[in-house]
Amino acid sequence: MINGLLAESYFCEPDQWPPYDHRALDRVRGRVLDVGVGAGRVALVLQDGGVAVTGLDISAGAIEVSRARGVRDLVHATVDQHATAGERYDTFLLLGNNVGLLEGRDRARAFLAALAGMASPGAQIIAQGTDPYGTTDPVQVGYHARNRELGRLGGQLRLRLRYRELATDWFDYLVCSLDELAELVAGTGWVLSDVDNADAPYYLVTLTPQS
Repeated sequence: MINGLLAESYFCEPDQWPPYDHRALDRVRGRVLDVGVGAGRVALVLQDGGVAVTGLDISAGAIEVSRARGVRDLVHATVDQHATAGERYDTFLLLGNNVGLLEGRDRARAFLAALAGMASPGAQIIAQGTDPYGTTDPVQVGYHARNRELGRLGGQLRLRLRYRELATDWFDYLVCSLDELAELVAGTGWVLSDVDNADAPYYLVTLTPQS
């Protein structure tokens, strides 16, 4: 299946953002790690507002673009790799549907453990996702059913991004419901402390350390 995405969405200014992105930034505190910084649209706004923000991405191209656009503190690494650097953060941002970085049951626990290893006392994860199950598209419904038959979450994806002659490697990505997210978070040391689904099917969640 091929889906189109406008590249300009990675560069849009705050007045073009969806409302949940603004609500996410209202919750930011302390030192921030923008996980999946992309073209730096969020990091630049935080940086301009005086927030200490680090942009993290596994894409060398994304890091290059973010740097060219003015993001000062950037790390080219996975969360697991960066967790060994000894840095500590108060807020982890996973915006732009980056709940998807949890990938699925096999990866979510390790991903959240890596963030816990970089967490200052009282840290928070602010993440945005999309519930995929409101669709009536028979192709999508069939895809969800086939995933479940294979023991996967319905919205697990195996994909790559392409633009003209450029393409990423294949990678796993997750589109999940709030109930599925709660399942993935259970027992990880993080708890779902706030759920904002005012813009359903899109949602914004805050995870905090389990007390």
